[in-house]
Amino acid sequence: MDSRIRPYVLHAGFYNIYLLGHIMIDWPLITCLVERWRPETHTFHVPIGEMTITLQDVAIILGLRIDGPTVTRTCVLDVAELCGELLGVTLPAEALKGFAISIRWLCQQLSTLAPDTDEVTLQ
Repeated sequence: MDSRIRPYVLHAGFYNIYLLGHIMIDWPLITCLVERWRPETHTFHVPIGEMTITLQDVAIILGLRIDGPTVTRTCVLDVAELCGELLGVTLPAEALKGFAISIRWLCQQLSTLAPDTDEVTLQ
């Protein structure tokens, strides 16, 4: 990550997510959890009883803040256009699935910044 961007990522509270890097998915564990999930009660049934994952659990694991105002709204927007406006890069169709942008593509685009990048663009 470019050192000029780091303060903004820290301020937004996403630096811990950046530090996670690439996560290897444990497919046998995922399969086991799927087999133990009970959609009727939204819990996992394990030998010692029932278990669920709360928002607080996710916040602690990922280091994200969960306090403050809720961020919600209806999204009717052109993601490619918004990407161009906010990031200054053209989003190819293969880097977009619904409203999700490929993290690999995003990292490739933002891994290096021009030395003369202005403060507004950095923010």
